Amino acid sequence: MINLYYIRAAIEANTGIRLSLSEVRTYLVEEGLITQRQADEEARTFTGYGDMYTFDDASRVTEDFDQNMGLPDSYVS
Repeated sequence: MINLYYIRAAIEANTGIRLSLSEVRTYLVEEGLITQRQADEEARTFTGYGDMYTFDDASRVTEDFDQNMGLPDSYVS
């Protein structure tokens, strides 16, 4: 995946010009740095993490566990 945000930040840091993400993608293709296929498939604008996960559930499994698990049996003074 091509990180357009990172590339835009680098351009802005070096030129002082803030481009839109679509402009960054267009310039990358025009300059031959990426192909049109890469622009279409790998340089998409971030729309959230939903594309990366099949569910949207922030819950977690809670289990009872021993509070002393992993602690030494005796302490050295």
